[in-house]
Amino acid sequence: MDEHQKSLKAAWKARTRTQARQAFPLEDSLMKELFVAVAAAVENSGCDHSLAATERWLDSHKLPRHETIAWLEANGGYCDCEVVANAADHWGQNR
Repeated sequence: MDEHQKSLKAAWKARTRTQARQAFPLEDSLMKELFVAVAAAVENSGCDHSLAATERWLDSHKLPRHETIAWLEANGGYCDCEVVANAADHWGQNR
């Protein structure tokens, strides 16, 4: 790969990360709190293959449930353990 190709690839990666960050449904600190709380719930109680812990956390913080869950599912978070494994990973790679 020559320097021009490397430059194009770096620019593409930067654009992709910016687009991913702009799509985050909550501010960065709240995303982190969500993932920490859901990870603790999964650690303590396991995953019942629902978004129960995620929904409880969102409701307790009076945050937008529909938009946040849509983003989580779009990034592989269809249940609490997938929120921790997949959606948190996507967030971590793009924040």
